[in-house]
Amino acid sequence: MSMRAILLLGSNLGNRIQHLRNAIELLEKNKIKKRKQSSVYESGAIGYESSNPYLNLAIEVEFFMPPLELLDTCLRVETILGRERTPSVRYTDRPIDIDIILIEENSIQTKRLTVPHPRMAERKFCLLPVAEIAPNIKVPSQQKTTKELLDILHSNPEKVVKTNVKI
Repeated sequence: MSMRAILLLGSNLGNRIQHLRNAIELLEKNKIKKRKQSSVYESGAIGYESSNPYLNLAIEVEFFMPPLELLDTCLRVETILGRERTPSVRYTDRPIDIDIILIEENSIQTKRLTVPHPRMAERKFCLLPVAEIAPNIKVPSQQKTTKELLDILHSNPEKVVKTNVKI
């Protein structure tokens, strides 16, 4: 049985556009089919200082595997594209980041995976692209749609700019 998820992809190192393209291509080679894609947005780093701005986009995907296998596939794609994880450093520059934001309107809480993404409602760089492709999906932990959550964040000073970049 297939399921749908919203993934947020981001890159702030190297050829950011190519990293995003490569991530989508590798996900599709692993039977994670892109159904919708947002515009590309540019924003600064959150949670740490960096002079390298991020490019972010959201994709709606269809997949035929358990959610933890989806997570493992996303992590494998990150590793292939040069992402190195250091347990002592949570936020750092990276060639690619793939976050599972939503899986339909489900809540999942395991040691390895929390869905909806626990910080999605606080981050404009996440909500702008997600609300663009799935404005009416209800976020179970918030009891609001992604569009409603974005409206609440409207006054957030986080600068996020829609770009003309095509992926």
